[in-house]
Amino acid sequence: MMQLDNSGREAFASCPRKYFLSCICGLRPLQGSNALRYGSTWHAVMEGYYSAVKAGAKLSEAVQQALAYGKAIWELETQVHPEWEEDYRTLDTAGEALLAYIDEFQQTDVGSLEVKATEQSFFVEVGDDLGFFGRIDMRAVLDGIPFVVEHKTTGQSAALVAERLNRSAQIMGYTYAAKAMGLEVQGCLVVIHQVSCRRKADGTWGKQTIAFRRVPMVFTDSDLEAWRQSFTLTAEQIAQCEARQCWPMQFDSCYRFGRCCYAPLCERHLSLDELQDKEAEIPGFIRTTRDYLEPTLKRISNMKEAMYAKCEGC
Repeated sequence: MMQLDNSGREAFASCPRKYFLSCICGLRPLQGSNALRYGSTWHAVMEGYYSAVKAGAKLSEAVQQALAYGKAIWELETQVHPEWEEDYRTLDTAGEALLAYIDEFQQTDVGSLEVKATEQSFFVEVGDDLGFFGRIDMRAVLDGIPFVVEHKTTGQSAALVAERLNRSAQIMGYTYAAKAMGLEVQGCLVVIHQVSCRRKADGTWGKQTIAFRRVPMVFTDSDLEAWRQSFTLTAEQIAQCEARQCWPMQFDSCYRFGRCCYAPLCERHLSLDELQDKEAEIPGFIRTTRDYLEPTLKRISNMKEAMYAKCEGC
């Protein structure tokens, strides 16, 4: 059975070669992405906060746990990629954003928000010999309405992102998965966290914009069936590429969206065997088999064990 997650689906839809390099070869650029690191950190902050809320912890305890989760993932992401170009999206920014988030929502959530689960992994069959897997950020009931909750970070206007996400394959897919598992959900509540800043003429950063917006999205059965058909078609195309061992580059994506992090690698015209050789070193890239769907607690635990083992060997 083919098993496909949203990240793999999105990568292939963008460019078959990108799917091959990231999902099959496990290649990641040495240069880290500040946006992705901050996004992973914010997801961990929200997981730490709401898992504590679900357990009935005091607000101060929930904040402490949220910051601990965020710090652990920040350090983990920083270790994976040895090269970084610092900007305004820092660990301190995530801490400031958490306090702003609590100021905006904590009072209204009391008595109206019930957390059902955080970081819930799923696997559902979508068709013959095809499974869809992933991890739902949270399930909650807000004002009596059950939702799948998805946290998003962006540097763009929250209103603009909310409009675009209305047709997000990920949002539709997670709603489809929740219903396929028999969970009672009416739709997806997307929680958008905007963090942006302009660079001044002297090279320093100006005042940050930290904003939030909650957007409920409800899809019809026809919407979800259309998602299933699209997902199935992508899986069929991946199977064709695997059978032919042909992973063409999608030059339209390069033109429309700009060079992705794999463009320098594509321009070297290495053979598929060279790229797939786990022992071969690819300048500018590292190989990692880390499971990005691992629960945060497990990732934190594994990181601490690795650091302890490293110290023991000193």
